[in-house]
Amino acid sequence: MGVMQSLARMITPRQKANPAGEGNYHPGPYTVSGGVLPHAWGQYLNYWQMDLDPLSPPGCSTVEACVWAYIRAVAQLPGYHKRELGNGGTETVNTSALSRLLRAPNAYQTPSDFLVHLIRSLLYTGNSYWIAQRNDRQEVEALHWTDPRSCRVREIRVQGQVFSEVFYEIGENPLINLTSLADNSLVVPARDVLHIKLDTRRNPLIGETWLSALGPDLATDAAIHSSAATFSGNMSRPSGVLTTDLQIKQPDVEALRARWNEQAKGLNAGGVPILTHGLKFQPISISNQDAQIVEQQKLTDQKIASVFGVPAILLGINDTATQKSTEAIMAEWLASGLGFLINHIEQAFDKFTGLSASPAGREWTEFDTRMLLRSAFRDRIDGLARGVQGGIYSPNEARLLEGLPEAEDGDEPRVQQQVVPLSAWDKQPPEPARPAAPATPQDQTPEEDQTPPDPDKAKAYARFLIERAIDHAA
Repeated sequence: MGVMQSLARMITPRQKANPAGEGNYHPGPYTVSGGVLPHAWGQYLNYWQMDLDPLSPPGCSTVEACVWAYIRAVAQLPGYHKRELGNGGTETVNTSALSRLLRAPNAYQTPSDFLVHLIRSLLYTGNSYWIAQRNDRQEVEALHWTDPRSCRVREIRVQGQVFSEVFYEIGENPLINLTSLADNSLVVPARDVLHIKLDTRRNPLIGETWLSALGPDLATDAAIHSSAATFSGNMSRPSGVLTTDLQIKQPDVEALRARWNEQAKGLNAGGVPILTHGLKFQPISISNQDAQIVEQQKLTDQKIASVFGVPAILLGINDTATQKSTEAIMAEWLASGLGFLINHIEQAFDKFTGLSASPAGREWTEFDTRMLLRSAFRDRIDGLARGVQGGIYSPNEARLLEGLPEAEDGDEPRVQQQVVPLSAWDKQPPEPARPAAPATPQDQTPEEDQTPPDPDKAKAYARFLIERAIDHAA
């Protein structure tokens, strides 16, 4: 009964004490379905009847660019189930439940779609929840996405156990029929939920997004965009003005404006007006205040990119004179933000599928990062050529990485002859043994013997030929 009572309490969440008194208004903001309610709206329980729609969190193009930089990079990586061999090598397992899951996560999503939803929910909310569907062998055959905003982690304390049991309460989900369940929610044990989370500074079961560290910067970015939109909507700034020292009457001003627009506006934009009577065109440049706003916007974008760990050049922010190659940029990103995210997802799959419990980590999930250099053909071929010449790869192994068929006699690694161990630097390598001469048949004549004779035998053989020639002449 203790477990059932705990589950019942889990379905009905406990209310926190209101410091202002039960039933009284207390400061927000309040997180509701569809957005956030500001502080002043918390006193209205029927806010939806007062045309007070929840406010969506402020969007930022730089944050979206960072998120999609990760999505574009990770979504193109194929996932494999790897196993360590006894000789120190590795092999790819193609018949396991994990390998099938990585190739087809469910019936309605491709691996790319699966990773797009996973990374987007992970970076924006700090959590990504996937409900497992098992087959008759209790293997995970499909993973179904659920909205992180409608999921809750529940810890159930069981009498006699030190650690609590972990369950997940799934709320609104377009893929699950919850109308027949109590409170329109589904309770799932932790073993059937793939939960990938970021920073867990407050609760080890709830992740927090990197956006929590960008509150002031996102507020500054939103204020700059709001000010710019208001300025553009309320002010019309010309590209330049016509100046002269002469006194011009109103009819002449109207005539000059009409003539100018006739030569430099609409379909005639880009024409060459001819200025006379001391008229001068003075273009209006950007003011110092506007330049400071641009610099502040650029600084905010750089801070957002640094928190997400994305190279600024991938976001179009290039304020340095150093030009790096594609391989150098990807290597720098793999060593920081991208490498962490890929490894974080791999280890989450290992823990969910039980591979992390394998002895000495003999099996693991791996996303092939070589696909990031798919467009860098020259760098990729140079690396494979050096690997073959150095004896690291055999020719067929290098050809396999490029999707080419095996070549004859290409299974063995090769090195040049002068490559010797350091212990033999002062030793002359032994000469290879000469092959033994084939045995000469008894009926083989001296003319047919092809073995090279020694000098004495050669002289005797020459003398024999001369004597025989003299006998024939006689």
